[in-house]
Formats: sequence, C-alpha cells, structure tokens
Amino acid sequence: MVKPLKLPRGDDAKWTAYPDHHQSGLHSSGFLRVTITTYLGCGRQPPWVETENKKIADWLPEIVGRIISAGPILAEQQQQREDRERRYREEAARCYEQQRLKEVDDRRWARFQQGAASWDERSRLLSFLAELERRLEAEGEGEIGDGQFSEWIAWARGRIEELDPFAQGLPGFFGFVSSSS
Repeated sequence: MVKPLKLPRGDDAKWTAYPDHHQSGLHSSGFLRVTITTYLGCGRQPPWVETENKKIADWLPEIVGRIISAGPILAEQQQQREDRERRYREEAARCYEQQRLKEVDDRRWARFQQGAASWDERSRLLSFLAELERRLEAEGEGEIGDGQFSEWIAWARGRIEELDPFAQGLPGFFGFVSSSS
C-alpha cells in the first residue's frame, strides 16, 4: 500500500520548480520518475513521471520506444566521432609528412649551398696557390719549419682538392646533396 504524499507547506514547499512532482523531505513519494539524460540531438526529452492517474506501466511503451530509437542515433554519433578522429589523424599525418619533406628539402638546399661555397673557396685558394707557385719559380726553393716550400704547396693543393664538390663527378655531388645525414 502506498502512503499518501505529504506535501510540505510554507517556505519548505519553495525549494523546487516542480512542487507537484517533488517533495522537500527525503521520504519516498511512491511514484517513479524516468529521465533520458543522454543528448540525442533531437531536443530535450521531458521526463516521464508517474502520477495517481498515470502509472509507470502506462509509460513503458513510450519509454522503451524512445530507448530503442536512441540506438541508431547513438551509433551514428559514435560513427561521426570516429570519422572526426580519423580525419584529425590523417590531417596530422599529412602535416607531419609535409614538415618532414620540408626539412629534407631544406637540408638538401643547405648541402647544395655548401657545395657552391666549397667551389668558391676552392677557386679562391687555387688562385692563391697559383700565385705561390709563380713566386716559387721566381724566388726559388727554400725551407721553413719542417718542410720545403714545394712540400707546403703540395700539402695546400691536397687540402684544396678536398674542397672540390665535383671530385666524384655529378653523381658524387648530387649523392652528397641528397644524402639524409
């Protein structure tokens, strides 16, 4: 047997916006209230509240129908979330790949510029070396430190040739430019 609901009077009755459906005490009203709180994208679903005139059994077909109709909506929402995550991962991967390719291109360009700088430096040093050789012929052989002038010139020529970016031809130069290290 359900006890009749004893509704509060005065200030105690003002605690809720639904005074006909709620009580201020923590005593059972004997009525059930069913609410779907998951957002389904079809507006807010009002709760089903049992009353003296309408029992929960009367609401069950509508409640079960709403729950069953929520299945496809929730599945679609899940699919949309997964699609959004997949697109985000694909975009992140595409951005990462673009960044990686830009870094590779920048390293190649830096190596190309390094080759040009080595070529300019080599040309400048060969011109200087030619002047040293011309002076050696004019002034004659001499010795300084631990070697002859001609040995110093040969040493310098070896070091200058190390700067030649074309020492191994175009394949060697472009192999250097395209190397990943």
